[in-house]
Amino acid sequence: MKSVLVLVLGFCMLGALWGAGAKEAAKPAGPVKIWFNTLFHGGDAKAMEMIVQEFNRRNQDVQIDLTQGSWTEYAAQLNNAVMAGEAPQIGIVLNFLMPSMHPALTPLNDSPVGDLLKEFGIKREDYVEYVWDIASIGGKQYGIPLDNTLLGVYYNKEAFRKAGLNPDKPPMTMDEFVAACEALKKAGFIPFHPAAFGQSRWYRRAWYIFYWQKGGELIVNNRAAFNNQKGLEALEALVSIRERGWNTPGTNGAAQFESGNLGMMMNGTWHYLSLANVKFEWGMMGIPKWFEKQYTWGSNHFLVIPRQSKKQEPLIKPAMKAIKFISENSHLWGIYGGHVPLRKSAMQSPELQQSETWKKALKTFTEMAFGGIYKSKPLHPRIGEINAAIEPYIERAYNGTISPKEALALAERDVNAVLSK
Repeated sequence: MKSVLVLVLGFCMLGALWGAGAKEAAKPAGPVKIWFNTLFHGGDAKAMEMIVQEFNRRNQDVQIDLTQGSWTEYAAQLNNAVMAGEAPQIGIVLNFLMPSMHPALTPLNDSPVGDLLKEFGIKREDYVEYVWDIASIGGKQYGIPLDNTLLGVYYNKEAFRKAGLNPDKPPMTMDEFVAACEALKKAGFIPFHPAAFGQSRWYRRAWYIFYWQKGGELIVNNRAAFNNQKGLEALEALVSIRERGWNTPGTNGAAQFESGNLGMMMNGTWHYLSLANVKFEWGMMGIPKWFEKQYTWGSNHFLVIPRQSKKQEPLIKPAMKAIKFISENSHLWGIYGGHVPLRKSAMQSPELQQSETWKKALKTFTEMAFGGIYKSKPLHPRIGEINAAIEPYIERAYNGTISPKEALALAERDVNAVLSK
């Protein structure tokens, strides 16, 4: 009997040890890690790093591994990653790419692990509704609005003073703008750069602004609608910057501005943090009313969860937890990234509205965003191809290698080829 009892007790103890071992094995080895891949670069990339670091500091169970992708290849790379079953858990999609990108995204109200919007308490009325609706396709919500980004004109106040211009009254009409550029040129400064960092897409955006301000539209009835008198006058205005000697092709406006040599620069909300250490006083004038209508180019970023492979599905809810944090703390995105947050509570944050960012630039950008000045590209499923068809010709016209008339004719031909596919 004693031997049997010892044997039974032994088995019980062994079973208990096995059970304890199984429980120990069931415990996670550490925090859940999710991959967040963005398309940010420059000042706003640094701002997103700060927000992610704050999330990681506050959360022990979930940690974000942040990488900053290439802006120009980001959408194609994200699609490829989804097809390969190796997508990041959080990504960024621009508003004008949502029609073509949404098949690669997880519907947040109908995900493989349930209705994430309901579970995490995320509601349409907490955001700027018309932007929220851009990501609502076929009754499914594919993204959470993060911001409104748009272009304005930064200006060097010290250069203005040396040129005899009033730094508290920047030019807001074409006549005022021409006079300011000529005064800056006479004072030995480079007057204006229309294209931020100088790549072809920036010249295209500048032409869009001029064309929209003349009342033009890019696409009408699925055909190119810009090879006309308005389009020509807009492109001639862009080309006149080179012809007047206000800047030269192949230059980087951001570098010129930060060196103190450039009087005015077209650039976006995201550039604020990049100006933190410049040696001169600068201002943000918004966008001048160069022509009949006051418009600027802009876009919206959405936080998204790309489609996950079956083995990645347990990471969907942790990703949503991170998205909720980023959204609820997007006043920090405004303060440090310079963008206009689209969550209403963030936009109304006292911390944001008392910040230096708000006073120096973001208040002006916000007024532009909601004052009828912001205009985005058409939400066309082929907008990426349309842009790619237009921009090399706009840049060539600016550089002087083809005439504005030739540029518009070639761009029209190539855009209609895209639209006829």
